[in-house]
Amino acid sequence: MKLALIGLPKCGKTTVFNAVVGTHKERQTPAHSAVQNIAMVKVPDERLDFLHSLFPEKRCTPASIELLELVGIFPSPWEVHAESATALALLREMDLIVEVIRTFPDETTPHPKGSLDPVRDLRDMEQELLLNDLLSAEKRIDKLKKAITKPTPTQQKDKEELEVLLRCKEALDKGQDVSTLPLTTTQQKQIKGFCFFTEKPRLVVVNVGENQVNREFKDLPTKAQVLAFCGKLESELLGLEDKERAEFQGAWGISEPAGLRLLKACYKTLNLVSFYTMEGEEIRVWSIPRGETALTAAGKIHSDIARGFIKAEVMSLADLKTLGSIKEVKAHGKLHVVGKEHIVQDGDIITFRFHV
Repeated sequence: MKLALIGLPKCGKTTVFNAVVGTHKERQTPAHSAVQNIAMVKVPDERLDFLHSLFPEKRCTPASIELLELVGIFPSPWEVHAESATALALLREMDLIVEVIRTFPDETTPHPKGSLDPVRDLRDMEQELLLNDLLSAEKRIDKLKKAITKPTPTQQKDKEELEVLLRCKEALDKGQDVSTLPLTTTQQKQIKGFCFFTEKPRLVVVNVGENQVNREFKDLPTKAQVLAFCGKLESELLGLEDKERAEFQGAWGISEPAGLRLLKACYKTLNLVSFYTMEGEEIRVWSIPRGETALTAAGKIHSDIARGFIKAEVMSLADLKTLGSIKEVKAHGKLHVVGKEHIVQDGDIITFRFHV
């Protein structure tokens, strides 16, 4: 899963990145100048910790998220990025976009627009993303209008794609996201390759000042989930010992660290569930969209498992926790044999049987 932090210049993206990633996470060297920072963030999981307590001899592999901080997306008089096209291309590859806006005051780092206005900033960012989608749609529409006049093998396919793109353009012209269109599964596949920004799930992070901790922002022009935290303060807290950090968090009224809050919000926004495998010497967490089948889960692990799928043995992690052992789970009839169409539930522990 890939997430990108974006925002107007001077909004504190790097501070937010550090608050989420911390100093102990696995950072990587950016391959593009459009990427300011990149890291693999392991997702904290209390259920995985419980499984490890039952099977301490096994190594644990948590789910992980690749987090990128992108620059050059939005025009700026301070920052000149020749690779803005690269930044936009990378953004299209992301599973979720995190939009960072600023409300913290700082005279040494003036806001590029001269004042603090989170509503204006978010609207400007959303408008920029929408305009990029509109340009992409119009460019393809122009090509398709010429293509459908010629008797080619793809003429009918081109006509159908053109029809969908014209609907997208009409929505974008009205300032509406592509995600608001009631498209069929076939129509969604026809535009999947465009990776429209306004079709992607989004989160909003408000980077607040220390005097605004725990303030809510309900007036922002977005349907996305909104998180507010002080990136500077959260980054500083990560540098403390556990006991001292807990004390400071309590004093500031911070119930959960910013990184954990953001990761939970990502899972909620993407509507993901986690399932667990305990093969060999490893306990591992996997994440898939809610409502997917055991066959999809098998393919998440390896295409061979999906190809040779025979059955799956499933038990609930909650049942295992209540009953205390796999032996007791079996004794109480809580281990189920299911087929390809089983809908994976959050917390399923699955053993796949397959033959290739």
